Amino acid sequence: MTTPLIPEPSRATEIARLELARLAQSEPLDAVFRRACELSAGALTVERVGVWLFIDDHTALRCANLFERGKNEHSAGAILRVEDFPNYFASLSIRKAVPVEVVGNEPWTADLAAKYLQPLGIGSILDAGIFLGGELTGVVCHEHVGRPREWTTEARDFVGSISDLLALRIQSAEVRELRAAFLTQDERAAAQDKAAALEQLAAGVAHDFRNLLSVFLGYGGLLSRRSDIPQDARKQAQDIVTAAEQGAALAKGLMDFARPKVAPPTVLDLSLVTAEFLPVLKAAVGSRHELRYSQPAELGQVFIEKDQFTRLLLNLALNASEAMPEGGTIKIRLAPVKLTGNPSYLGRFVLLEVSDTGGGIDDETRRRMFEPFFTTKKQGTGLGLAIVRQVVDRVGGLIRVESVAGKGTTFRVFFPRVGASTGGTSLFPILPSSEEDLK
Repeated sequence: MTTPLIPEPSRATEIARLELARLAQSEPLDAVFRRACELSAGALTVERVGVWLFIDDHTALRCANLFERGKNEHSAGAILRVEDFPNYFASLSIRKAVPVEVVGNEPWTADLAAKYLQPLGIGSILDAGIFLGGELTGVVCHEHVGRPREWTTEARDFVGSISDLLALRIQSAEVRELRAAFLTQDERAAAQDKAAALEQLAAGVAHDFRNLLSVFLGYGGLLSRRSDIPQDARKQAQDIVTAAEQGAALAKGLMDFARPKVAPPTVLDLSLVTAEFLPVLKAAVGSRHELRYSQPAELGQVFIEKDQFTRLLLNLALNASEAMPEGGTIKIRLAPVKLTGNPSYLGRFVLLEVSDTGGGIDDETRRRMFEPFFTTKKQGTGLGLAIVRQVVDRVGGLIRVESVAGKGTTFRVFFPRVGASTGGTSLFPILPSSEEDLK
């Protein structure tokens, strides 16, 4: 049973409309999005309001701004993919406004409710599509935290008018401003086309390589078990089998990179996941390396698939251990942060730091280290950091790397935050110095 209607005062919604309409045309889009979310949250007494825009040829929505009224905080960058929540996206394309009094009760919100809405305590939603020239470009999401809420006709009309105002501002914005405010389809599409070509090449090579190795595994195994040939020949046949098995493992790694099987993301507290994963990390880096991890009291929540995060964390920890072959300390730190230097990455994020005290990374290696198949190791596949970059791109995050010769390297991964901590959060500002730092 839903709670009684919560009246939306006509004056509050009208004032919000007028204030948004009066914003100067020269106002940057990111500032317009922030103010629209604040005004909507106040007018409808909604805890969370977000503006999400389509990217990557309409295959995903990226959060341009998320406002949490109770904390008076803004976040950005999280990604919802069509392939993960097809029913929800289908509902957006056929309706101007999508009201849901009880999340999870409607078929088009069931999957999204289980993975995103309910973990954040969201009981009801009211979404309005942003249309440009009849094409759905984005959505304004109003998320009521707490018991289910009914949405009045006035509330539906109000969110529709807000989405129309945003559509006009987006339409009048220069292409330059759009690119500064959020990752555009053209920029991301070019990067995706390059990645897709590499992934397709990897998949083809891995498939053919695995087929060839099956011959070595089969005949090598038969020869190693024969009693009518010399023992040294059987030993050589077993060496062939061992090498073929290593090759098969490499082929599997290539296939996993090229065609990753990723489950839909869910809302997670990364501090809890990291603490749970520590025994695996300690076993992986070996007894020569000490792991230091201090679990933060307050962090915030991110939207990521659990196995993807642990895989990223494992690859960074292994990379740190390999930088210190004689042993050393690996520091893992999680912290809530506020980014303030680039319009594409503004607001609250969750930071993961993995540091070592190895020899550092030279400039040439630093430029290429995230490229698939690039490696400086004799036995390396060149996929570890490429997979890290793949995971970060998928969730809308970013990576920064700091390295000093002879003193070590620190990898910093910023995950878009989708929910504040329940208690007070200590935040410190980080100012990206250039676009190069965000790559």
